[in-house]
Amino acid sequence: MREQPVLLASGLAWPESPRWRDGELFISDVHHFRLVKISTDGAVETVCTVEGRPAGMDFAADGSLLLATGVGRELLRIDPSTGARQRVADLGGVAKAFLNDMITHRSGWSWVGDTGFRFGVDDPVANGSLWAYHPDYGVKPAAADIFFPNGMVIGPDDTTLYLVETFGKRISAFDIGEAGALTNRRIHAELPGKADGMCLDADGCLWTAMLFEGAFLRISPAGDVIERIDFPGRNAIACVAAGEDRRTLYLCVCAMDRTDPDNPVRHGEIYTTTLAVPGAGRP
Repeated sequence: MREQPVLLASGLAWPESPRWRDGELFISDVHHFRLVKISTDGAVETVCTVEGRPAGMDFAADGSLLLATGVGRELLRIDPSTGARQRVADLGGVAKAFLNDMITHRSGWSWVGDTGFRFGVDDPVANGSLWAYHPDYGVKPAAADIFFPNGMVIGPDDTTLYLVETFGKRISAFDIGEAGALTNRRIHAELPGKADGMCLDADGCLWTAMLFEGAFLRISPAGDVIERIDFPGRNAIACVAAGEDRRTLYLCVCAMDRTDPDNPVRHGEIYTTTLAVPGAGRP
């Protein structure tokens, strides 16, 4: 029987895109418009404010953090120690809607999702994209006709990219080629609802946050649900297998108070639980 998840941190709004570096967990606190880092004792520290609304992020080989702004539709390079920021790419002229999650490959190429439509505003349509970015080569299209691209994972052999298509209720997979190319698109798993972020373990299973079901599912390589962690009454947003031995699963959730439907109050939290199978790949 799995232990009950333990509360690590609270006081967040909508904790997204968890990334682990040097003993700390970095979080896009989306609706507080800030990047934060969280220590292992649960202390929350603001690294910097992000006026364009923080979205996906990942660490580069030099230790800097590449972060996408959802509304601003820019890529920022951030020093995680000082919060100093530099704009490295502007996707405002090509993105159809908002930038979302992101992942970085060991080659230096990153992929960031363009949702294609504004969630909660536009009618859902499968016209989202993945954009590839490299500091030496800039931005180029990598994949199209995606039904709201969200969480991404790179397999441990660096040859496969897994992608949540939230409104498609599925996880897709791509082969990673040269120069940021993504090919051989296929469906890896059909899901029982709309998913958000995810991570991978050493057995090839994907821990996937089911956004509106309030649950994290462990999906086998064959696409079957083999384990479940429930958070009743909360949104399940994202997760990452991290810590020194990658056996701590960090779970990002949010309880929404919609007493005033025009001004919902978000109570974001991070929980932890111990994994029998450690994390693998990226993030």
